[in-house]
Amino acid sequence: MKNDRLLHDEETNVVYLSPWLKDKKEGHPDFYQRLTTLLKDIKIKSIELKSTNDYWARDYMPIQLGKDEFLKYHYYPDYLVNINYIKTITNASNVIRGMGLNCRSTELIIDGGNMVSCGPYIVMTDKVFTENRREKVDEEFKTLLELELGHPVIIIPWTSHADDVYGHADGFIKWCGDNRILMGNHGDIYPKEAADIKQILEHYRFNVTEMRFRNKVAKPRFDLNWAYINFLQVGKKIVMPIFNIDEDKIAEKYIKDAFPDCSIYPIEMKDIVKEGGALHCISWNVYLPKS
Repeated sequence: MKNDRLLHDEETNVVYLSPWLKDKKEGHPDFYQRLTTLLKDIKIKSIELKSTNDYWARDYMPIQLGKDEFLKYHYYPDYLVNINYIKTITNASNVIRGMGLNCRSTELIIDGGNMVSCGPYIVMTDKVFTENRREKVDEEFKTLLELELGHPVIIIPWTSHADDVYGHADGFIKWCGDNRILMGNHGDIYPKEAADIKQILEHYRFNVTEMRFRNKVAKPRFDLNWAYINFLQVGKKIVMPIFNIDEDKIAEKYIKDAFPDCSIYPIEMKDIVKEGGALHCISWNVYLPKS
């Protein structure tokens, strides 16, 4: 393991988006226009990717481990390996060709949304084990994973539910700096699973704050409010999803309290979230040297 310092969202300065997001038939062109306009207004540079097959850019694009180090993995998620969706699997090699990235590769099957950099660690759900046809207690595989990533890995538990077949860590947590982690409201619906996740993170000496909405609003929208944690942070600016529901202001306060030095910019995105992802999922934020 290299154990060089990981790069985090607060150091990124550019956002890439897939052009499929603006596709009139398969995408959300109105949202794409609102998002790119917002990014321009708050002086975040956005660039279009090439050769993508869908707009969930996070999952197939390489993870940036350092300012000049990217890792490309084998993107072959089980939820897309069927006759209806297999054509939407993007080959990242085609996308990054000509981008000038210092990119190494691993043959391990990984989703970009299942890697959250938290201090010196990369947090992943245990779905990475089953995707690679390993038992969830396979320590040999965990060692291999850490060697390939070059950083220590924290594994958190995940259980498939009708509302989550993806098992992505970025749907559960976000690192806030130092030893602090903000966790979504998984505990509102699955309290035992959320408690297990929190206990593991606390074992690694993280201070975990959970978002909660149950008993705080009359009719919680659990089909939407899970997605607040899947916001986009670029430098000291945070773009967070909102849905014009009672939970919006509560979620904004959670995020503001966790990131007091950041400016927060809400954007409505109910239609996309109903498809299973939010801002972090549809974007790829990285650090690029200023030319």
